[in-house]
Amino acid sequence: MKASVRGTSLDDRERVLDVVRRAFASSDRRDNEESGIVAQTWELDAVPDGLDLVAEDRGVIRGHVMAARGRLAGTDALGIAPLSVSPSHQRQGIGTALMNAMLAGAEAAGWPFVVLLGDPAYYGRFGFEPAGPRGIVYEPVGADSVHFQIRTFEADDLHDRRGTFRYCWEL
Repeated sequence: MKASVRGTSLDDRERVLDVVRRAFASSDRRDNEESGIVAQTWELDAVPDGLDLVAEDRGVIRGHVMAARGRLAGTDALGIAPLSVSPSHQRQGIGTALMNAMLAGAEAAGWPFVVLLGDPAYYGRFGFEPAGPRGIVYEPVGADSVHFQIRTFEADDLHDRRGTFRYCWEL
């Protein structure tokens, strides 16, 4: 399958929420929390320009990812949440295409790093690593969680960027 990645438009939003609901329908997450996260992030107008993306195949949205402004120790930071692909189109490269486009966009926009909560086996191939050893914590999962991860774009050691991260919907 060859899906194209583009920015999400206002007209896409209901179809995006449908993809997110279906992508997480079988998860153990309560009340499909991910679709609420997407809707609330839009309501808060917390998505930096160019960092709300869909993957489309023949006019049908097959996947979605967004990044949202958050806060790390009192300064602006960027968190990705969530990455969603329609169940019937998973394992076909759509999630990879979306993540690669998201990371390229975040780096081009000058963000020094991004964080996310997800499967280390999946996100490790994009350069993500546990954030806790770098002194960056997401309190709902704790400092030792391997699931809260960071991907840096700058060569610095993030020495001045330590503390607790909060997504926009938690501020």
